[in-house]
Amino acid sequence: MPAGAITTLQDVDDLIRGLTLFGTGGGGRPEVGRRLLGEHVRAGRAVGWVDVESLPDTAQSACVFGMGSSAPTRTLDRAERAKLGYGDPIDDRPMVEAVRLLDRATGRRTEVLVPFELGAGNTGGPLDAGATLGLPVVDADYAGRAIPELSQTLAAIHGIPFWPGAIVDAWGNRLVFESAPSLAVAERVGKMISTVTRLPDPTLTCAHAGFAVPVGELRRVVVPGSLSRAFRLGRAIREARDAGRDPVAAAATALGGFLLFTGVVTAKPWESRDGYMFGETTIAGDGAHAGQALRIWFQNENHVAWRDGVVLATSPDLIMVLGRGGEPYTNTMLAEGTAVAVLAAAAHPRLRKPRALALLGPAHYGFDIPYVPIEERLR
Repeated sequence: MPAGAITTLQDVDDLIRGLTLFGTGGGGRPEVGRRLLGEHVRAGRAVGWVDVESLPDTAQSACVFGMGSSAPTRTLDRAERAKLGYGDPIDDRPMVEAVRLLDRATGRRTEVLVPFELGAGNTGGPLDAGATLGLPVVDADYAGRAIPELSQTLAAIHGIPFWPGAIVDAWGNRLVFESAPSLAVAERVGKMISTVTRLPDPTLTCAHAGFAVPVGELRRVVVPGSLSRAFRLGRAIREARDAGRDPVAAAATALGGFLLFTGVVTAKPWESRDGYMFGETTIAGDGAHAGQALRIWFQNENHVAWRDGVVLATSPDLIMVLGRGGEPYTNTMLAEGTAVAVLAAAAHPRLRKPRALALLGPAHYGFDIPYVPIEERLR
């Protein structure tokens, strides 16, 4: 029995809304996840997820995801692409092909798919791949939010290697990743390949498939129930808005989280570097926060928030930006002049353990800030 199913376009919108908010500024492009899942719903094909506890321990799982900077760089035209040796994209579903290539490379058949993280593209893509390949997708992921680096997944933190892996993109690049000296190096290799994929078109996916383990092994390290939680969150926001209630308050309640700030985006300088989008969003407060300013530092996703120079929240806890109507923003989408609310919520307990904090806490990003759980910072 599925733990969750997407059967209508409204379901698609609700799920993508919740996944985008859990993406904490990253996690892939909502329009891509919405398009892929919408195609299945229109065709009457089943899309959904299953409880990880319902699967046999011996079922072979794989994690499939997109990698690369979320920066909104310019799309090249055909003539510009041709000068660089690119033709037209030939594959609209590289995550599907990455799973197939992984199976050929390992000689094992993938039976279950696991999302790398929560995010509109990086959860929508595995759901699309599952529906296309006829494979179940677990109601779980390896982070409970979106994260910028391979080594930050619970799979990696618990010693599961990414390799052997497969990398596929829309241009026809196909690579088998046999091994690497470390996940940090594997991350760098993957990010560099993603720059090749996205140079002509930043909307395209550089798909990776790996972390192949039996379900019995993944069960001990995933964040369970996370897809269902994202679906409920997106639906709660929409239902509040439809009923004339405050959708931002509804989101905070559904998350068990906190409203950090409301205001208008006044600046968002950023750069695309080493396969990541780095930057800082500045928000001038209004309403109860008039006269105050909030800054959010991001590396693809949001990782540190300060109000008037005082730290309010840090990774691995979730820092999320949404419009006053309840629709969440990725850092790719967020523009100056946008009226927003900023929410924060606690990370899953597995991300708050010492081994995880070493890779997910503010010190990992170069900040001399101790990690303090969000509920303690705000009490």
